[in-house]
Amino acid sequence: MNRREGFTLIELLVVIAIIAILASILFPVFARARERARQTSCLSNLRQIGVALAMYYDDYQRLPWDDLTEGGAPEGTAPTWTWRLMLYPYVMNAQLFACPSASGLTDFDATYPDYWDMAGYAISQVHWDDDLGTDADPPPGHTMEAIRKPSEVIIITDYIGDHMLTHYGTQEHGFVRQDEAATRHNGGCNYLFLDGHVKWLAPTQVHCSDELCYWSIAP
Repeated sequence: MNRREGFTLIELLVVIAIIAILASILFPVFARARERARQTSCLSNLRQIGVALAMYYDDYQRLPWDDLTEGGAPEGTAPTWTWRLMLYPYVMNAQLFACPSASGLTDFDATYPDYWDMAGYAISQVHWDDDLGTDADPPPGHTMEAIRKPSEVIIITDYIGDHMLTHYGTQEHGFVRQDEAATRHNGGCNYLFLDGHVKWLAPTQVHCSDELCYWSIAP
């Protein structure tokens, strides 16, 4: 009796098809798990930035500005340092300012000036031109006494590009983020609030209304 050795072509094709099906099922699961780990690392970064922010406030009794220039010159026309350099002495780790899911987008190296450095995180300046009045002021530069509910005010968030997140054009309530970083972590991104807690939110979960605005020191 002849003993068959090896596999037939059909058997090999069946095995390859099974492997392909399993891969199509498992690879997205692995990708989501990997991104979940990066999201957790990002949350840790923001928590440490939040501790640095609290230490900064203890020293200066004011939240860090989005950026400052020498002699009050226009932004970009003189050496400029951003909130990152203001907080850096309290963490001494430039990597904390790079989101693990977008580390290649960040070239911040803690050297002065850093105005043109790309950022993995941004400070909130959504209602940046005060068209809505003083109650719509974003948090940078304010005292905590001006913040009605710190647990409902965003100070730092995931971002790409600039060191601050702004809403150019109309300053009316109703802003919903459309930038790529807004869905960086499994359909949402991380936000550091002024009371120190960090939370993942999808773009539509970030309140921006007359009754409640996460971008303003008071609605």
